[in-house]
Amino acid sequence: MLKHRLIIVGIFSLVITLISPFIFHSYFEAKPKNINQQLSFGGPFPYAEQTVTLPAGDKLYPLEIKFQSPFEKETKFNIIPFILSFVCLFLFFFAIYSMITRFFKGKTVKEPH
Repeated sequence: MLKHRLIIVGIFSLVITLISPFIFHSYFEAKPKNINQQLSFGGPFPYAEQTVTLPAGDKLYPLEIKFQSPFEKETKFNIIPFILSFVCLFLFFFAIYSMITRFFKGKTVKEPH
């Protein structure tokens, strides 16, 4: 039973880790000095980096930059932050899953003979 829980939570955590760059965006309040920026995406530890050219006009800010698909734009993946993100999400979801199943399943009380 524990093996099935680990597999289910592991797959769910992997999927959430892989789609996290599309969830967490980069935000610029004001125009930076350097228009060419290397932005990191992903969460909770950013692991996907893309180079972005920001607009030059001051009136275009605040600006939110979204992650583009690795098939459309060159993306650099860092393995250590990816593993840290996966482990962090796995532990979080496993704890929540365990609490919910424990709540609904309950604890059986054995009576002494």
